[in-house]
Amino acid sequence: MIRPVVLAPVPCVHLESANSVPGLAASVFFGSSHEGLDKLPVGLPVFIYASIPPHPLFKPGQFTWTGTLGSIVHAVESGPRSGKYADPARRPPTAEAKDGPFLYFWEVRNLEQLATSRGLADFKSQTSINEVPRWPVAAEAHF
Repeated sequence: MIRPVVLAPVPCVHLESANSVPGLAASVFFGSSHEGLDKLPVGLPVFIYASIPPHPLFKPGQFTWTGTLGSIVHAVESGPRSGKYADPARRPPTAEAKDGPFLYFWEVRNLEQLATSRGLADFKSQTSINEVPRWPVAAEAHF
């Protein structure tokens, strides 16, 4: 079965941080400055690659988290939160504390760790089949 999905990398520390805050699993925002991100179809399943080792959540070549793509919003454009998401409580604490400015913030609803991870070969995107995307991209799931 082939179905449209979004593939995205998220640093392990931010996934762990989001998972440690009650309520963030329901709705959490991650940042990106990749142009065209706002063209991704909201409502698609998201498969997340826990990136930036070393970390216990890092599994090379495996997508280990999932959720649904919620809204995609522009960063605050001016003032003390310029380049940030408007509500710091909707971001993983590590991301809010350490991330620099972004152009966009993309929401993942119902963030959860997969019981069974999915490998790169389970997906087809415009990136190489052997390469994890460097930002959220539209793809097809082949399972």
